[in-house]
Amino acid sequence: MTETKEWVVETQDLTRIYGDGEEIRALDGVSLRVAPGEFVAVMGPSGSGKSTLLNMIGALDKPTSGRVLVGGQDLATIRNKDSFRSKTVGFMFQLHNLLPTLTAIENVEVPMMGYLRSRERHERAEHLLSLVGLADRIKHLPNQLSGGQRQRVAVARALANNPPLVLADEPTGNLDTEAGEELMELLRDLNQSQGTTYVVVTHDPAVARQTNRIVVLEDGKIAREDIVSSPLEEDLKMWRHSDLGQRILNGDEEALQTLGIPHSKLEALELVLKNKTQEAELE
Repeated sequence: MTETKEWVVETQDLTRIYGDGEEIRALDGVSLRVAPGEFVAVMGPSGSGKSTLLNMIGALDKPTSGRVLVGGQDLATIRNKDSFRSKTVGFMFQLHNLLPTLTAIENVEVPMMGYLRSRERHERAEHLLSLVGLADRIKHLPNQLSGGQRQRVAVARALANNPPLVLADEPTGNLDTEAGEELMELLRDLNQSQGTTYVVVTHDPAVARQTNRIVVLEDGKIAREDIVSSPLEEDLKMWRHSDLGQRILNGDEEALQTLGIPHSKLEALELVLKNKTQEAELE
């Protein structure tokens, strides 16, 4: 990655341990850098530390050891975390968390209260809802909107105070495939047009492929990082690291015989995966 004087996000040997008795290392020495304007996906199995990492970056939790810097600021030195979050970090969650009694535009205005005057809040909220394709839904209540539309309101709300960083935790988790794809296209477009940095936690490879870089966590550690190329290349990378891919690479023919794949085909698959493994090591 290109060197930069100031990273939007930098974690240094970040560790988070839970439990008074048996220790649970949710994060175990995670060092990560995210450059301005990046669109990063964080993946990994359940319990790998994805959401914990996001909470640390968003100053929603404190590390047991290590440091988190956002925009060059060490979060441990910031006294007013609420003020910091409202100005610096936008949040999106699996559940949109919209206030049910407020209209779309009123929900987007909420984070701006105390920072902008009423008219300025209204104008910015209107602009943001137009930006996410909801100019004709600004006066609708959440229960009058589809799931995808509610998440678009959540995107607009996350951008309310023009933060340099947006953190999204499984933003497509409650959406159907089509709505999820549309939401990720929207985030990608906003990333490119607005220059906002996005860090997205997801378990869905299709979502991760919409980003520029994929960070994979396992047991609280960074297992690997991939620069996103084409969707087919990303599928192949995922396959290479899967149990099946590893069995093919290790020549576990006894286990693979149950699949009914001819020996010649297995050799061809092994060759493809080995070539891609070598390419990945050279990158």
